[in-house]
Amino acid sequence: MVLALGIVGVTLPARAQAPPGEGLFGHLFTSKGEIVIRLAFVRTPMTVANFVGLAEGTIANDAFPPRTPFFDGTTFHRVVPGHVIQGGIPASERARGSGRTIPNEIDRTLSHDHAGAVGMANGGPHTATNQFYVTLGDRSYLDGDYAVFGDVVLGLDVAMRIERDDRIDSVRIVRVGDDATAFRPTTESFLAMVDRVGARVTAAEQRHRADDAAFVSRRWPEAVATDSGWQYVIIEPGAGQPVGVGDTVLVSYTGRTVSGLQFAGTGNDGAPSWLPVAGADLPFAYVVGSNAITRGFDAAVTTMRHGEKRLVIVPAALAYGTSGYYAPSREGERRFVISPNTMLIYEITLRPD
Repeated sequence: MVLALGIVGVTLPARAQAPPGEGLFGHLFTSKGEIVIRLAFVRTPMTVANFVGLAEGTIANDAFPPRTPFFDGTTFHRVVPGHVIQGGIPASERARGSGRTIPNEIDRTLSHDHAGAVGMANGGPHTATNQFYVTLGDRSYLDGDYAVFGDVVLGLDVAMRIERDDRIDSVRIVRVGDDATAFRPTTESFLAMVDRVGARVTAAEQRHRADDAAFVSRRWPEAVATDSGWQYVIIEPGAGQPVGVGDTVLVSYTGRTVSGLQFAGTGNDGAPSWLPVAGADLPFAYVVGSNAITRGFDAAVTTMRHGEKRLVIVPAALAYGTSGYYAPSREGERRFVISPNTMLIYEITLRPD
């Protein structure tokens, strides 16, 4: 069978389906059946090296000794119907992870816009370790924040049937073709990749922050900077004394990002949502001095007067930081997301008494 398929130098696992053409493949043998992933080792070599090196035990990790398959005997510990199945926590008494984080290696040609995209779970930029997921539908709102490194090419029906705690009995890597055969990560080669990608994303983030600062300087040269780091421009002055901490006032706001995302506060709790949507840009009750919206927003309101409208520029560290903001999913609506490390530009109106 191997020769008939033209797969030179490859021994398929006993239960494996034949890969569809040349490439590097991850075969997941689960309690529900086999899932075959084509790994994007050319576009995302570091992320694939992490997965392959753990699967084959060729890169050092905290959970197992060398040559121990990392993912064998694990489970899909998180299953969200229509969203993702997620696995990768090792069945180890030594550690719950690899002991190493990797930077987000984002290739814009790889998208979450379909069921079967395979990506790295993270808790914020550059915190991925060993947990991976498979999308169960269009989740393109994750693009740019999570690294896609493969795609399910066989067994998507199996992925759709996965339930929480279903087992991943084993993961085996199959190489077809010269390029795939040559892709054999070691600890040394993998760490070199991590350093290269880390330097690249650090430089990109520095450029992004500089571009944001330049945009603000050009657009609002009159903005007043505060010691805390947020800036403001008074659009319409208010009247009377500034509000006091503990006062309950009516506030509304709209906002945007440098990249063009527009949003507004909703009339229930002030959480951001698409602009325009029903219930957006409506006033909501706000307790001055509370940690209700973002740190920069909350600080700005404490210095405003009744009837004032103010533009407030909030750096990412005083906005949603490295976590970003993911609104609850709504049926039939694209999920509203503010990506991590995003500067926000608010227009805040404090309603008159």
